[in-house]
Amino acid sequence: MSHDRAISDVIDDRLDGYRKRLFDLLAQPSISTTGEGMDAAADLAVETVEAAGLRATRIETDRYPLVYAEFDPVGTDARDGAGRATGPDVPTVLFYGHYDVQPPGDRGEWDSPAFEPTVRDGAIYARGAGDNKGQFVAHVFAVDALRAADAVPDVRVKLLIEGGEESGSAGFRAYLRDDPDVLTDVDLVYVADGPRHAVARSAFDGDGSSTDDAEAARDDSGTGRRGVPTLIYGNRGVLAFEVECRTANTDLHSGNFGGPVPAATNELVAALSSMRADGTDEITVDGFHDGIEVTDGDRELVAAIPDDGDVIREELGLSRLAGEVPYYEQLLTRPTMTINGLSGGYQGEGMKTVLPNEASAKLDCRLVPNQDPDVVFKAIRDHLSALNSDLTVTKRSTFPPVKTPVDASEGTVVADALESVWGAPPIELPVLGGSLPAAYFRALDALSDVPILVVPYANHDQGNHSPNEHLDLDCFENGIRTTAAVLRGLEGSTAMRE
Repeated sequence: MSHDRAISDVIDDRLDGYRKRLFDLLAQPSISTTGEGMDAAADLAVETVEAAGLRATRIETDRYPLVYAEFDPVGTDARDGAGRATGPDVPTVLFYGHYDVQPPGDRGEWDSPAFEPTVRDGAIYARGAGDNKGQFVAHVFAVDALRAADAVPDVRVKLLIEGGEESGSAGFRAYLRDDPDVLTDVDLVYVADGPRHAVARSAFDGDGSSTDDAEAARDDSGTGRRGVPTLIYGNRGVLAFEVECRTANTDLHSGNFGGPVPAATNELVAALSSMRADGTDEITVDGFHDGIEVTDGDRELVAAIPDDGDVIREELGLSRLAGEVPYYEQLLTRPTMTINGLSGGYQGEGMKTVLPNEASAKLDCRLVPNQDPDVVFKAIRDHLSALNSDLTVTKRSTFPPVKTPVDASEGTVVADALESVWGAPPIELPVLGGSLPAAYFRALDALSDVPILVVPYANHDQGNHSPNEHLDLDCFENGIRTTAAVLRGLEGSTAMRE
C-alpha cells in the first residue's frame, strides 16, 4: 500500500475521534478579552497536542499562556542544552495558531449555544470552530495520522499556539522579544487562519468540484460565491488610532455662539475630510504611501483572481463600490483609511441646538507591504496637528504587514498539496486583506527572511466573530489532509535549507 493511501485510510478511520477532540476544545470557553476559561483552555490544548504524539509545553506569559510543541522524525531528535535540535539537517516547519476566541455576543442570535458544538447542514457550529481551534488542530491531527500510517516525513514540526490573538497578542509578542532559541531553526512559518477565498459560481470550471459540499448546499440560489483552495503570501498590516477635538470648555447654545465659536463636530469632520481627495477614497496625507512595494508578480496574481466585484456588491446590497479600480486590485494592493466610529454632540431623541465642544473619531488603516505603521501614524499625526491645534491624535494598536515573495519554492509545494486534496489549483493572493500577528515572527533575526504562508482551511462563510460561527466538516477533514500532504511534499526540500 502506498503512503498516500495509508495516510488517507488512517484519516478516514480516525476522523470521528478527531471531531470529538475538536468538540472538547470548542466546548471549553477561551475568551481572551475577558479571561473566561483561558487557563483551562491552555491545559486542554496541551493535552490535545500530546495525545497526537507531540512534545508539548505550556509557556507562561504576563498575559495568557502559549502552547509550544514539537515533533521530530525518527533519528532527528538530538538536542543541545538550550533545546535546539542538533540532529540531521532536515526542514523545520512552524505552524502558528491561537486557542483564544471572540466573545459569543448576543446569545439569543445563536441557533445553538456558542460553546455547545453542534453539527447541522454539514458544518460544526460553535465559537472558535473556524477561528481558530478547528484550523490549528488540523496540523496536530495530521501529525497523528502520519505517525499511525508509518509515513512520517523527514520534516521537523513545531507548533506555537497563542492565547491572545483576539486581544492584541501581548503574551505572544513578549515571548518573541526574548528571542527564543527553539525558533532559530525554523525554515517556514505556516498559518491556517481566516476564511478561504470565494469566487462567483460563474467562475467555476466544470461542476465546481473545487468548492466544499456544505457551502454549495447552503447556496439555494446557485448564484452566490463559493470557497476555493487558497494560498496567500502575506497579510496587510493595520494601524488603529483615535482623533479627538476639544474647542470651548463647555457645550454652547448654537444661536448665541454659533459662527464665531467653532463646533468640535464641524472641526473634526473637516479634519477627517482633509485626508482625502475631494469625492474620492484617495488618501492625500504626505508620507502615507512611503515604502509601498507591489511587485510585478503580485500584480500578476491579482490580475488572475476572478473579479467578483459586481457579485459582492449585490450580496451586500450596495448601490455602488467605492472607486473605479478593479475590486481585488483595490483590496490587495492599496492601503485604506476607514472611519470606524464617530462621537460628538447631541444623540438623543428629537433635536437640541447645541454647539458641541467635544468630538472624537476612531479610525483604522489597512497597510500594504512595506508600509511601516509607525511611519504612517507619524504622517497622519503631523498632518492633523498642522491643520488644527485643537486635535489630539492617539495611536491605539498596530500590526505590521508581512510579505513572502510569490515565487518562493515553498509556495509551489503548498499549491501542489492543495490541488491534490481539493482537486483544483488554489487561488493565490499576494496578501490577505486582513491582518495577522504572524508578522511579528519577522522581528526575530533568525526569521527575518523566512517565508510566511497563510493557507486558510475554513469555509468562506464561516462567520468568525459573528453569531453561528461554523466550520464545514469538509473543510475540517481536508485541512488535516492538506497539512499531511504539505509535510510529505516538503520532505527533502533543499530550497528550505538554502
